[in-house]
Amino acid sequence: MRILNYIIFLVFVVCALPIITSCVDEQKLQLVSEYTVRVTMPDDIKDNYLFVNKIVTLRSQRMTYTSISDQNGVAKFNDIIPDIYDVYTSWDISGEEFVNMSDSLVENRPALISGIASSKKIFADSIITLKTLLSIKQSLLISKVYASGTRDINNSAYTADAYIEIFNNSDETQYIDGIYLALVEGDSPIAFAAKDNPTNIHARQVFRFPGNGTEHPILPGASIVACNSAIDHTANAPITVNLQNADFEFKNTLSKPINNPLVESMILIHTSYVGLNYLNLQKGAVNGICLFNTTENVGSYPLDYPPGKTSGNKFLRIPAKFVFDGVEILGYKSTGVDVNAKRLQNFIDAGYKTITSTSGLSHESIERKVDTKRSTSNRVYLIDTNNSLNDMVTVNDPTQKKYDKALLLQ
Repeated sequence: MRILNYIIFLVFVVCALPIITSCVDEQKLQLVSEYTVRVTMPDDIKDNYLFVNKIVTLRSQRMTYTSISDQNGVAKFNDIIPDIYDVYTSWDISGEEFVNMSDSLVENRPALISGIASSKKIFADSIITLKTLLSIKQSLLISKVYASGTRDINNSAYTADAYIEIFNNSDETQYIDGIYLALVEGDSPIAFAAKDNPTNIHARQVFRFPGNGTEHPILPGASIVACNSAIDHTANAPITVNLQNADFEFKNTLSKPINNPLVESMILIHTSYVGLNYLNLQKGAVNGICLFNTTENVGSYPLDYPPGKTSGNKFLRIPAKFVFDGVEILGYKSTGVDVNAKRLQNFIDAGYKTITSTSGLSHESIERKVDTKRSTSNRVYLIDTNNSLNDMVTVNDPTQKKYDKALLLQ
């Protein structure tokens, strides 16, 4: 009987070999043999400048591919696993290069050429054109957003330790006085998608930094922290942050505040929620953050109901042209990120980031990576390609004002 079973087993293996080989061959045949990306330059650049010798990236939930553009600005990818990919690229140009490349008189300031095409279905050989935009490199950048929260000493949800950090990436002292911070609409279902609102963002809250213009300097390579509760949170939770030395505080004056009277208050301009006057960071959902500057009366901007509604919360409509930095944080989904949920236009943030939990309490922060090529032993510079997919990482050490974390140096 054992000999008979062995013979049957051998017959089965021999018969199955063609099937296995066929499956392998079929998988090889399913690869996309060539995907071509033709990158075009912004309208503001002279015609003789092309997108040459730059990295172009394809990234899906599972795979990442890179290619170098040729003399015609064309990048080719071969043997791609079929999937839905984001296609993006960027090119940092110095102030002198910007002056030489521009077809008009411009200020000598570092700039960025970048482009992204989201959710491209790559299942067959094809060619796409990737359009790029030109943006001036900013001095003040959102460098850390911590909102996921953690567990306290009683294993209960703890979110009082949230904060936002802003970094001076320039070589000159910058002043945060009078700068506005906006927290974009985060409703579910989405109320104001970027694709439907190309020229405006809608904010659930807006705050202004205090000062007359020269009261709150940020030195080159330094940063400031603004939080809801400027205390040492490690007394309440075993793994969290000490924020007692924060620079600014979103004061909670309406309900049981845990505030620090020694820390200067942020100025509330608008909140969509009655009874909520501190920063409404959500521990597991949408937290798009923007910095903008204008001399206009922001408090007089229009208030809009979500489309189709005539009651409930209203959101402040802000001209997107005033935004100089933004970070798009979308809710995590195990099935993949819904890029249609973006509230920030691509010229503000061409990408997005998420934490790795649907409901937060993961002790994770979204942080900007260090530009290791530019940084020196004397100071740190951060990466700014206007794309959070490239610029930011999700880390489980949300310590503020710390830039030697391993993930930030990759």
